[in-house]
Amino acid sequence: MTEIESRVVEAWRRAADDLGIRFTSPFVVTTKDGSQLECVGFVHHFGRSLGTVISVLGEPSARTNYPADEAYFVSALGSGYAEYGPQWFIETLDDLQFFGPESERPSWYLV
Repeated sequence: MTEIESRVVEAWRRAADDLGIRFTSPFVVTTKDGSQLECVGFVHHFGRSLGTVISVLGEPSARTNYPADEAYFVSALGSGYAEYGPQWFIETLDDLQFFGPESERPSWYLV
């Protein structure tokens, strides 16, 4: 993991703590054919039913070709995500939309 990717992961960890969401890094995606791909991070229940695989534009993680899957969304983030800003992350999560169980829906989520 590069320095920028590590900083993006740390920012998402802060977001998880601050915003009450689940984030896992590293994360292994198991595809329909059973193959496994390691990704930089995973935001649970946002973007699709299971969640969003994240990568970072211009970094090695962005070169992984994740297959299309109705359970996972893939998002290539800019290096600006290396710094946590609550409102920016909330807006990103709102754009992705929440698909998880009601018991895990963050109180700030209004969409």
